Amino acid sequence: MKTFIVKIANMLLRLRNMNIKRKISVSMLTIIVIFIVGFLLGGAILTGYIEYSDEGQVPSEISLPTWEKGQYWTYSFKTPDTEDLVSRIVVASDDGTDYQVGVSSRTDAQRHGVLNYNPMLGRVVMEDLGIYEKGIPQSLLSFPLKKGKEWTFTMFGINDLKAYISEIGTADLPDGGTTYIVDILATSPSGERLTYSYDSQAQWIHSLVLEDANGSPQVEMTLVSCGKGFSGDVFFVRGVDLIDQMYTAPVLQVDNTLIEGHPDWGPFESLIYHFEVSTGDGSGGTLILKDPTSSSEAMRRVFGPNIFENSLGTIPSPSEELSTQVTLMGNAYLRLRIAGGIEYVWTV
Repeated sequence: MKTFIVKIANMLLRLRNMNIKRKISVSMLTIIVIFIVGFLLGGAILTGYIEYSDEGQVPSEISLPTWEKGQYWTYSFKTPDTEDLVSRIVVASDDGTDYQVGVSSRTDAQRHGVLNYNPMLGRVVMEDLGIYEKGIPQSLLSFPLKKGKEWTFTMFGINDLKAYISEIGTADLPDGGTTYIVDILATSPSGERLTYSYDSQAQWIHSLVLEDANGSPQVEMTLVSCGKGFSGDVFFVRGVDLIDQMYTAPVLQVDNTLIEGHPDWGPFESLIYHFEVSTGDGSGGTLILKDPTSSSEAMRRVFGPNIFENSLGTIPSPSEELSTQVTLMGNAYLRLRIAGGIEYVWTV
């Protein structure tokens, strides 16, 4: 293709130098050649020019994609607090400014509401695929994506992450096609590392790994599949962290937590709890959640010896306060997290 274009350019120069008068001027011939080349390139000239680097058919930049309702991505997730998960993320709608993005499982939406491990859920800014962190859009990506580009953002509660695009390469697709993969590394002054990549064919994240300052993975996210045309219900739970407490035996502790609702979106519909408990020989304990103004308990769990349990659930949101009572004895520990949740459901 490059040889063909060079030959056309040389022909135009010869015509100009020979001063040959034709019914079709050189300028008109140039326009005709541009449209011919545009047709051979699949309409690239008509729809937007793509500049390629000197390393072959690898683009020097990747442009912002446009998502559509029902577009989806299936990811595997791994965190220290959960078993390996597979979730389908779906574009539910848009309001002209943000895409509304949910997950096809209510349980997965609740799990994210209390553990905050999936950065994709909720709202995604249409103009740059920005992700909201505490109500403020953050640029996980900075379009157009170019090798060597740098920018800063906040994510996973980590401030001043400095991102750098290290490479744009190619990868083969299962159907025999090719996609472009953009590799990005973001580091924070406090030592955390976020290593991730963008997939041009999937139009979103290909993989993501968050490591703490000690190099231990906190979130691992990998694209399994993607497509368009999803139909069904899509869920999102807007969560507000209320409790994140570690208890070690021996302990008998009762705490009351004020329940005020979301500062921008109103009262909670429910409280989502997640706990991890471990007990040894001759150990045990209890966990009780209740409204301190009521005699009834919203949740009671009794732990016997030699168990390890990871549990997720919901209880009705009390009007004013939540009481947590933890009893542990022997060789036991419990980590308890509770978030207030507001659920959104879209039918795609």
